[in-house]
Amino acid sequence: MAEYMVRVEIYKANSESYEELHKALEMLGTKRTVQGDSKLLKMPDGTYFGTSSLTAEQLRKRIHEMARPFSHPSDPSIFVSQSVDWSAWLKPA
Repeated sequence: MAEYMVRVEIYKANSESYEELHKALEMLGTKRTVQGDSKLLKMPDGTYFGTSSLTAEQLRKRIHEMARPFSHPSDPSIFVSQSVDWSAWLKPA
């Protein structure tokens, strides 16, 4: 399975919509945290990290299906990238 970084922006959404989106994306295996060298780190808002057996395009399509109901009046913005190596300066989770 590959590791992915995902960025999702939904429009005109309230905090409850974002919480529902977080739950939906967690079911896909993406989380708002990432394991650093010695501790769990918090990803920036709207950014997720996880593993999946799907391709980047398949994962993007699934995320679009999940995020679309929360984004009005336009579709959500979604970026999916397969991660081979990464480095971060993030706050502890």
